[in-house]
Amino acid sequence: MKDIIYSYYDLDINKIYRKDDKLFFFANNYKILIYICKREEIQNINKLIELTNNLFKIINVNTFVINKNGSYFTEYNNNYLFLVRINNMENDFCKNDIIKFWNLKTNLDDYNILEEWKNEVDNIENKIIEYNKEYKIVQNSINYYIGIAENAIELLNDYENIIKEHNDSIGHRVSYKLFDNNSLLDPFTFIRINRMYDVSNYIKYMFLKNKLDYNEVESFFLNANEYEKIFLFCNLLYPSVYFNLLNGILNDSENELKIEELITKRKKYIKLLSFCKKIVKTNKNAQLINWFD
Repeated sequence: MKDIIYSYYDLDINKIYRKDDKLFFFANNYKILIYICKREEIQNINKLIELTNNLFKIINVNTFVINKNGSYFTEYNNNYLFLVRINNMENDFCKNDIIKFWNLKTNLDDYNILEEWKNEVDNIENKIIEYNKEYKIVQNSINYYIGIAENAIELLNDYENIIKEHNDSIGHRVSYKLFDNNSLLDPFTFIRINRMYDVSNYIKYMFLKNKLDYNEVESFFLNANEYEKIFLFCNLLYPSVYFNLLNGILNDSENELKIEELITKRKKYIKLLSFCKKIVKTNKNAQLINWFD
């Protein structure tokens, strides 16, 4: 692989590193990621290349590297190799790092968050059947969180016909653990969705870090239109962090005690939801969700 990279990109590298299933190396003071893809994946990656080239003019996003032949793709073992350069190594971020992606034009397809939620709940319900008395903490809490998820799905489902009309920003599909500046600049996290999607993940992230500012939460709601307010509320209601941890537990990549740690914060999070519900008081369907009042 080193020889291929040297031959096609004129980059002489000492060592290729692997971390969390990612390959990378350092060259010319940059960290550069190595990816392998199949021919049928190239079309979707080309969309990201076009998008990042445009975004790079205004935001320091990660960019794809052109080889000596003027192509982004290099044949490698019956597949294709391509490189992505990380242009900003700073990991800390603030709400402004999210806001700068708002209302930016994107060539990506609409991201159907409602469909994802429905599929995720169905998959978890099917998986959990396989585990009878295993994972006691999960067994004692799963019904509660599935109930919350169904509340969020039912509420957002009322807006199913207009969701696409409001998918007008670049959002980021990342887990709560990876919600940082590096992930925000990674083109493989980009999705086309409403701007409040990232806001909800930001609020959850700050809550888990014990850095939540209720004035900041209120300002997000007050500066949103009526649809965005309910979309934000639904995303805060949907227990994405719990499900993320649960999937990790079932895949043996997370410890069940992480779930217990999250559950200890439940009362505080209910307080946050109650606070947000008062802000969306004009939405009658939201007011019908009264289990945490």
